[in-house]
Amino acid sequence: MFRVIGAVVLLVIAGCGTAPAGEGVVPAQLGREIQIRATGSPTLATMWLDSVKPVTCTEPGSLPPNRGHYLAATIVLQTTEDYEPDWGWWMSASDFSTIDSNGQENGRGIITSCLPDSHYLVDDFYLSDSGYYGVVLLDSAAEHGTLVYSPHNLAGDTEGWSWEF
Repeated sequence: MFRVIGAVVLLVIAGCGTAPAGEGVVPAQLGREIQIRATGSPTLATMWLDSVKPVTCTEPGSLPPNRGHYLAATIVLQTTEDYEPDWGWWMSASDFSTIDSNGQENGRGIITSCLPDSHYLVDDFYLSDSGYYGVVLLDSAAEHGTLVYSPHNLAGDTEGWSWEF
């Protein structure tokens, strides 16, 4: 069930997916656009989750995953011209987790030197009317499940989106 209380309304554009969702988490489909915006304000950004796939570390000195698998969630992000960087919203690896078929968290987004820096989605404030492309690395117990994006820095009680992968 999607709750809307005061400050934030998060919309999914282009039909619902089949991913399980908890209260406040909106199911979405891989490759389909979602819009991120606050109630009464313009859209902050549109986002597409292209894929979630196992990845092998390529950087020297990389450590093995703690939970069993590194997964790369490939994201395309486009901020709108109405978005203001001083609003304080951006995506962070810590906003992402993986969930197993029992609804238990079995992975978290992490920052590590597994891949070249140029492969990662920018983990910082964004510019207005700008596009970003990169991966968020997850340390997960499984190669398949549900990815959840729960924004840490949006007002309100909406928990985010989920994608089955």
